[in-house]
Amino acid sequence: METKKKKNFLFKILAILFLIFVALILAYESGYYETKNKNRAILTKEAMAKFEEDLSKGEVVDLKDYLEDEKIDYSNKVTKIGNKITNNISKFITKGLSGLFKSLKGLFW
Repeated sequence: METKKKKNFLFKILAILFLIFVALILAYESGYYETKNKNRAILTKEAMAKFEEDLSKGEVVDLKDYLEDEKIDYSNKVTKIGNKITNNISKFITKGLSGLFKSLKGLFW
């Protein structure tokens, strides 16, 4: 009886992954990404036109005024803690492996 539960769990995961795959394919085929890139290019052209207009007027120009920062920080306390834990584990493993290789190097060379 336990094998049926495992199979059902596996099929549920596969079904969810398949639905995600289908949703991504539909988003790609409907032109969502192309539209997003096109809008970004239009905003860039508008910013370039405003930049050139300000230059012709002789105003003080700063490039940061014309570029939009598209990075949105979605981090919260949980992600910050997770990043700290991940970085510490990475440092620990890196130091451990380098120490292991140094000791192996000392044994064989």
